Amino acid sequence: MEEKKRFPGLILCMCGFLLGSFIPNLIWKTEWHQGTLEAIYYLTSFTASGSVSGIEYLKEIIKFRGSLWSLCMICGFSVFGAPLAVTGLLILGCRIGMVIAVSILEFGLLGGLIGAGLLFPQYLLYIPGWIFLMEQIWEQSMDIWKHRELFPVNKRRYLGKTGISVLLLSGGILAECYLNPWIVEKILDYLK
Repeated sequence: MEEKKRFPGLILCMCGFLLGSFIPNLIWKTEWHQGTLEAIYYLTSFTASGSVSGIEYLKEIIKFRGSLWSLCMICGFSVFGAPLAVTGLLILGCRIGMVIAVSILEFGLLGGLIGAGLLFPQYLLYIPGWIFLMEQIWEQSMDIWKHRELFPVNKRRYLGKTGISVLLLSGGILAECYLNPWIVEKILDYLK
């Protein structure tokens, strides 16, 4: 009986986080220490858009996060899904690491609180959702590679399992739209 290899999603995400933590430290010495504009721009660009709110903000988040999620799900139906799963989790971890590192480098230890505020609570749902989605994409794509097929056989199983990740994405989108701005505002008021 063939032993199934487990997809190392959390390990890939943590490796990306470590990489993302080091990149700003290297760049900081040459460029970012000259002014706060670049760091603030990077931190605000991490969210969908700072100039809109309410329903418009929700539409922006759905457009940005939902289109990326949909594209990844579609890639699971091809041989491109396996490399996408690996790079997707590395990029997710890298982005999180960069936000935390830039926050700390620019604003000190209290900046870590600001960086965590930018990620909380939506990333409590996004991270497990991304890891689960990438695991499903990996399995589906590897099945295509293994059987040398053009189209996958287990489409229903794949779509059903990725539906769970859509539920996590939806919860994360709602948290990012309605809870996160309130949390960031409270953190900034506390720091003033």
